[in-house]
Amino acid sequence: MSLLGTSEEKPAKFWAFIAPSEPIAPNVQNAEWPVNPIDNFILDRIERAGHGPSEKAEPRKLVRRAYLDLLGIPPTTEQLNSYLENKDPNAWSQLIEELLSSPMYGERWGRHWLDVARYSDSNGMDENIAHPEAYRYRNYVINSFNQDKPFNQFIVEQIAGDLLPAEDSDKQREQTIAAGFLSVGPKMLACDDPDKMRRDIADEQIDTTGRAFMGMTFGCARCHDHKFDPISIEDYYGLAGIFMSTKTLNKYSVVAQLHHHDLSTEEDKERRNKITQLEKKISTKGIEEDTKKKLQDEVSKLKKDLTPPYEVLAVTEYPTKDVRVHLRGDYQTLGDTVPRRLPPAIAGQIQHPMPNDQSGRLEFARSIASEKNPLTARVLVNRLWRWHFGRGIVPTPDNYGTLGEKPTHPELLDYLALEFIHSNWSIKSMHRLIMKSATYQQSAFTDDSLKKADPDNQLFARWKIRRLESEALRDSILFKANLMDLKMGNSMLTASKHKYANRGKLSEHIKSNKRTVYLPVMRSSGYDGQNAFDFPDPAMINGNRNSSTIAPQALYLMNSPLIHRSSNSLAKIHKEATTNVSISNKINWMILHILSRPATETETLRIEKFIHTYSTDNEIAAWAAFARTLFASNEFLYIE
Repeated sequence: MSLLGTSEEKPAKFWAFIAPSEPIAPNVQNAEWPVNPIDNFILDRIERAGHGPSEKAEPRKLVRRAYLDLLGIPPTTEQLNSYLENKDPNAWSQLIEELLSSPMYGERWGRHWLDVARYSDSNGMDENIAHPEAYRYRNYVINSFNQDKPFNQFIVEQIAGDLLPAEDSDKQREQTIAAGFLSVGPKMLACDDPDKMRRDIADEQIDTTGRAFMGMTFGCARCHDHKFDPISIEDYYGLAGIFMSTKTLNKYSVVAQLHHHDLSTEEDKERRNKITQLEKKISTKGIEEDTKKKLQDEVSKLKKDLTPPYEVLAVTEYPTKDVRVHLRGDYQTLGDTVPRRLPPAIAGQIQHPMPNDQSGRLEFARSIASEKNPLTARVLVNRLWRWHFGRGIVPTPDNYGTLGEKPTHPELLDYLALEFIHSNWSIKSMHRLIMKSATYQQSAFTDDSLKKADPDNQLFARWKIRRLESEALRDSILFKANLMDLKMGNSMLTASKHKYANRGKLSEHIKSNKRTVYLPVMRSSGYDGQNAFDFPDPAMINGNRNSSTIAPQALYLMNSPLIHRSSNSLAKIHKEATTNVSISNKINWMILHILSRPATETETLRIEKFIHTYSTDNEIAAWAAFARTLFASNEFLYIE
């Protein structure tokens, strides 16, 4: 039976399509435990299940947790000690503010969004064409997180930034770059059917936009009414008209070429045009040598200090087009024309008609970003919760339909969604709220009865230990070895636009000391170390990364060039930092540096023996071997 119901029987709306209502934080028995309303919602469920929350994590673990969570790297020993020595009752809040103000925050949390945006620096699919300008979109995302750009503005810019008014050229560039969200997805570029190619691109954009921002699988309605959710085939083609009126490619013949904006200054454009005209004259047959020399001198002057074209990979507008329903998804078997519109289940039955002179992307973007949209705020706060806790309140963050899982704490989800809207869609405000809660600060250790009753931690009655993502692991190793290049990265690709990406360069890229977020992401291939630790497939949206345990991970942590280079660097730093101190202090320095805790007496005795027996004539090699052991330890690999 359709979720929209019939004239005879109208079932209750599915929870995701009902606007959030302001929930009241429940009263709890342990009234002293909650720090903010998050804790009331969590503790209420815990107590009703007959349990209590876990104790607060010890300060060292909390500090390391916060650094890895917000920045993707562990604290230095100095940063750790600074917090431990801070007796101010607001020390935890101060630490959160310090981390949120770091530029490394945007690099960490921007990468989470790039998973959702299926970001890549190459096309993949049949023709792995390089996207040398895609890095601009990546850096836009990082900067947006660092600036705490209101998320509703972030939405509109990514779907329709090229259509927004801009007060200056810098703002125009920023907003146009944002619309690269629709361009960076994979595309079949060697299809010999241009009509099919256009429709397939629109389908990928519809599906990605729906799942990324609203947790809706619109793509399921391309061939027939959605079998589970209130999206009809007519609804799909109402959206298809919007994206068929959007230009993604300039050339549809093999090999197709993606559209780029030239956002160079007018002065630079004029200089290039003049250079082109002069070079045509120079190549004219029969031109006199003196004239040719003068023209060449003029070209040389014009080229001096001329910056490269400021090109941006992003969509633009086509002439508007309403689309006919494709019966069974076949564009050659057509039904009725559907005017461009939004899905009634989200935007209502009564809608203003789309403009004749624009695609409708801007109207679609504003509908998604509206506080009246029942899905958008819920989807984003759930993503934030999942990235903080390793599991979403809705365990299927990319699917809020009936085939997705229902929220374990629906009232908490609505509370967070409304708080998000009330905070002007501030992601940093949500970090503060979540991280200051007693729920976030719980220890991972709890009694066996709770583990047995709630093995998946659906109650959030303890901290869920989770492994570092591949980027955070690599970054943490480089950082602890004092090798990391902290400058923001541009493009590392050597291939120009419309040329094939050189996958052979991956072995060079991985040697870079840049943060991992700045390494080129290649579809159809990847870096061995990153793939071993579950780097997601950039061909599709991924808001819920896997975390596996496989043999290649251990081999990588024992034998990779990164590990050997970093451990040797750290051993040299260690030697300089621990001159004229006892071996027990040397051991303590290394463990404290890598694991953020002092060495135990038992560890000190075992390691002292190891250092003495490892190498009698090469102290650096012995300490490098010890560093490799710590880098490969679970204590380093996991956020506790």
